[in-house]
Amino acid sequence: MLILLPGIQAGPAEFARLTPLLRRDHLVLPLPDSTADRLPDIAALLPLPPGQHDVVAASFGGLLAWALPPGRVRRLWTIGTLPARTAAARRSGRVGRVLPLVPDAVFRRWYWDRVRGSLREDSASDDVLAQVRLPRRDVLAARLRAIGRWDLPDRPPAGSTWAWGVTDPFVTWEKGQVAAMGHDPLLLPGGHRPHLSHPSEVATWVKGDGE
Repeated sequence: MLILLPGIQAGPAEFARLTPLLRRDHLVLPLPDSTADRLPDIAALLPLPPGQHDVVAASFGGLLAWALPPGRVRRLWTIGTLPARTAAARRSGRVGRVLPLVPDAVFRRWYWDRVRGSLREDSASDDVLAQVRLPRRDVLAARLRAIGRWDLPDRPPAGSTWAWGVTDPFVTWEKGQVAAMGHDPLLLPGGHRPHLSHPSEVATWVKGDGE
């Protein structure tokens, strides 16, 4: 089975345009509403079916896939996922520590505007936006702190392709750097969510790489 793991913000809604194009059996997993702040602890709460699976994971979801035991992952494809503990990871940890201090009304207004703008940039329709359910502030803060802690093995649990959109505003790495870290690099059309803005191209990539 093909498992799809969403990013930190939009949840399963970001795969809404990709899943109809996948021929094989697949399952989109929601991220756990956990206040654990270690990536392996959050990954352990994923409702992963028994057995070994191929995994397509977006952004934060890719870090959770990285934290899974080797026996659970047969092949890993990530999209827009940090390939190492960069300065961006450390910044996430700092934001996760400050976020609980922000008034709830301010957080929800600011965060929803930020998420909506990011999804619009990735061609999200009103139908997709209507499916988005924001994580609670304490859950989001814990996820950000987990990124900052970076409690991950040196290598992912299986052979991995690290993909990102050519216009992804969050990407600060290059192909050579990713290859040196032990991942196969791949550029896709689009920004942070090519699976939302260019679902046909992403579906073709997944199918051609093992579906």
